[in-house]
Amino acid sequence: MIERFALTADMEEVAVRFGVRQVMSEQGNRFNVAPTQTASIIMNDRHDRRVLQESRWGLFPFWAKDAINTDHDTLGEKPFLHRMLKTQRCVIPCSGFYGQKMIGKERDPRAMYTTVPTQPLLAIAGFYDSWRHFGGREERAFTMLTAASAGHMSAWQPKVPIILDEDGVEEWLNPKEREFSRLRKHLEPLEGYLTRSYPVTNAVHDEQYESPDCVLEISIGDFA
Repeated sequence: MIERFALTADMEEVAVRFGVRQVMSEQGNRFNVAPTQTASIIMNDRHDRRVLQESRWGLFPFWAKDAINTDHDTLGEKPFLHRMLKTQRCVIPCSGFYGQKMIGKERDPRAMYTTVPTQPLLAIAGFYDSWRHFGGREERAFTMLTAASAGHMSAWQPKVPIILDEDGVEEWLNPKEREFSRLRKHLEPLEGYLTRSYPVTNAVHDEQYESPDCVLEISIGDFA
């Protein structure tokens, strides 16, 4: 399960990269985003304009299997996912995500940070849900799509986020596209050889810890 990610970019950079028409979020430069916290997502508003909004990470009920991550193999099997697949798709801007690897002779757990060196700003495919409180205020919550990892990562990182390429972003955020058969081709797992993973501070396990050093590589000797 992916339970931490970072976005080391400001909202202006994200807006330009993804063709956002209106920015309604200030959740840029986040170094340790955790479930139940607020993050930025790219979605279409009721006028079909691409906007950058704030959203809670984790669908309700929070304990449900698909709240944080949704396995792309289960799409179409559950009615609520089928509904969101048609009209409530979003993109989660991301610079990298965290996992954990057992290292050394003592097999100690070590936080790892994974990036795609050729893509400093990633687009994770996701769904969101929204509702209004009695006072009229709109709330949103999202889940990110994941798939089984492959290659060298599979030994220690069971799941990876679904990263969309440019064509994938355009079709995923196209409000006129409702056929899963046309979207499925973009939901391929991230190829391990395209990524780079390195050890970082275990402080990222603390959801209250938010600092630029979360994404800094540390030297811990031979951790292979």
